[in-house]
Amino acid sequence: MIQKNSEIDIDKGNIFLNDKLNREETIKDLSKLLISTQEPFVLSINASWGTGKTTFVKLWKSYLENELSVHSIYFSAWEDDFSKEPLISIMGELNSYISEKFPKDKNLIKKLDELKSTSGKIIKRGLPAFIKGATAGVLDLDKGVESAIGAVTESVAKELIDSYDSDKEVTIKFKELLHQIIEQIDSDKPLVIFIDELDRCRPLYAIELLERLKHIFGIEKLIFVLSIDKKQLSESIKSQYGNIDTENYLRRFIDLEYKLNNINIENYCHYLYDKFELGSILISKGITVHRHELDYVELIKKLALIFTLPLRVIEHFFIKLNIMFQTMEPRLYEVHFTTLAFFEMLKLYDSKLYREFIEDGSHIESIKNKLLVQLKNPTQRGFEIIVEAIIDATGKNSDEFQNLILQKEEKLETLEVYSEEYNKLNTYIHTLKYSPDQWGDYRLDKQIETVIKKIEFVDNFNFDTI
Repeated sequence: MIQKNSEIDIDKGNIFLNDKLNREETIKDLSKLLISTQEPFVLSINASWGTGKTTFVKLWKSYLENELSVHSIYFSAWEDDFSKEPLISIMGELNSYISEKFPKDKNLIKKLDELKSTSGKIIKRGLPAFIKGATAGVLDLDKGVESAIGAVTESVAKELIDSYDSDKEVTIKFKELLHQIIEQIDSDKPLVIFIDELDRCRPLYAIELLERLKHIFGIEKLIFVLSIDKKQLSESIKSQYGNIDTENYLRRFIDLEYKLNNINIENYCHYLYDKFELGSILISKGITVHRHELDYVELIKKLALIFTLPLRVIEHFFIKLNIMFQTMEPRLYEVHFTTLAFFEMLKLYDSKLYREFIEDGSHIESIKNKLLVQLKNPTQRGFEIIVEAIIDATGKNSDEFQNLILQKEEKLETLEVYSEEYNKLNTYIHTLKYSPDQWGDYRLDKQIETVIKKIEFVDNFNFDTI
């Protein structure tokens, strides 16, 4: 059965039960910060792609609601940017939340209707900019249509100047109504709105949302938490405004930034190894999982740390590994797993390096320098020896592979029998020379060919959608 990694299951009775990244302490500390303020506040949670931001904010939202009785709303800006107008997205989420949580509170519903009516006037006020933003780069307008839009823009701009005072009153009324709604929801605690994946939105939408937060939603006891990859968001801003100082630009909208660190990759690897039932799959293919000198999950953890892979990339690795072994025929061997894990991790780290390496054995020394020292483990023999054998055998034709074996055997004869160096080299030669079943001709070079073909098969799947 094909598996993919689903969202974390949050148990309301034990919110952090499935928190494999140990975010509990961070969430509790940040919660103390949020509920201590009554001022309008925007906090950004900054982390690179694939580091668990969405899981983090969903855990945080659940903690606020279930442990601190703080009302909170979550929505993905990326999923909602089809609306073109960020105010519609935020108001739509607020409307859904109140309708679900307070369906019988007629006074609150009435105020919400007033707020929606007022927000409509604000949206109408920005119509020309909306038209321009919605069509930029999408429609190839002829001159007649462009002239018509230009005339509308000029006409409405004149109207906006003439009605400047009344527009200010509309904004003030909007803020007053929203403040009353927040007070009625909870007179003591703030309302927290989590906005996720802002960096994945259309650049114009992301910028307009930030502008709305600053100018429309700066209201007491209303807190926004933005889950962003600041580097990516900065690129979106530059695509609209040119090479500006994005740090200073974002400070206009964000009061405080918290950097979410990548932690507990080892725990996450254990979690995914169990979740995808990789041990059971390997046993079903005839691979021994409890062999003392080669613990597979330890190898994965080591490689993930060496290559500094983001959490989402590690997740994709397990999905790929699952597909690879599901589609391989038994009987398989331990070295298949080791080769697959090593090659796939290397490819996720640097696809160009991987491609050149498997084609002709390029970059062997640089790969060895990066891997072998860090793979050594006094309590677990075999990591660096088997990986070194795989590295040396990759990209070689049959004659080159045979010459490699002969060279290593010649060196073995010069060493003291049963010394540590002798034993390591003997294991290395054994890995090269013999088929895992001890009698066939399925040697390491052939096993590597099998693994490369399987990786090429899985590469045809698009994992960006997962």
